[in-house]
Amino acid sequence: MATPHLHSGEVSNLLVPEGQLLAVPAHALFKDEHLEVIRMNLAQGKSLPSHHVHGPLTIQCLSGEVQVELQAGTKTMRAGDLLYLAAGLPHAVLAISNTSFLVTIVLLKAVA
Repeated sequence: MATPHLHSGEVSNLLVPEGQLLAVPAHALFKDEHLEVIRMNLAQGKSLPSHHVHGPLTIQCLSGEVQVELQAGTKTMRAGDLLYLAAGLPHAVLAISNTSFLVTIVLLKAVA
């Protein structure tokens, strides 16, 4: 069963107990016309291949440690760290330890 999206005005706790961290690898908390927020959980050593999105985004590390690979170099993030990426910037993600992070994407239409 899919996890429901948040409704306007609804509160959700983003912290996941360590024993349940990897039960749901990704959960879109909400998505509307202009914004999408996803909680990602990755096991140590797991990765997301290089990709990009059309709008700007932020990655906020909630727990664990994660590396974000950019053309300009690798950024290591720990709980409490926030990274901003401009629209269209290629990036890959590698979990250094079991990690949970929040991805917020401004949804822009692709320009042909």
